[in-house]
Amino acid sequence: MGEPLKVLVVEDSEDDALLLLRELQRDGFEPQSQRVQTASEMRAALGSQSWDAIISDYSLPDFSAPAALEVLRESGADLPFIVTSGTVGEDIAVATMKAGAHDYLPKGNLRRIGQAIRREMREAEVRRQNRANAAKIQHLNRILRAIRNVNQLIVHEKDPRTLIQEACNLLVET
Repeated sequence: MGEPLKVLVVEDSEDDALLLLRELQRDGFEPQSQRVQTASEMRAALGSQSWDAIISDYSLPDFSAPAALEVLRESGADLPFIVTSGTVGEDIAVATMKAGAHDYLPKGNLRRIGQAIRREMREAEVRRQNRANAAKIQHLNRILRAIRNVNQLIVHEKDPRTLIQEACNLLVET
């Protein structure tokens, strides 16, 4: 039994999607996939469940990898996004990476797709942890500011009722 992988495949060719899934199985994954071909299908798929990764053909009849990247950005999800193509040149691949794709693989050489997926899933987890840690730090900073403000109030305020009221106001505000 392979490693579970929920992969959204942006691909117009069912045969190419099957070859991609077969390569993922060879790399030790047990892929659960959905194939989409348009922006609206991709939006619906992103809204219907959580995904581990997205693998997109560069060019489809009514959609493209850059457009799929924009749909992903709009969704707010942070997922590995890997582009495959049999026709684009190196300059297009570089431009796609600069636009936000995490990797590019020629369709004729998908041997490292499993390695790329694993690496990008680890990187996505690091990004999630960094965001969670940053949120914790912001929360702790708000708490420290509240403590500092109440401490300053205690030092300066002599009337106990005003002290309690102002302390409560500061804590609620913070």
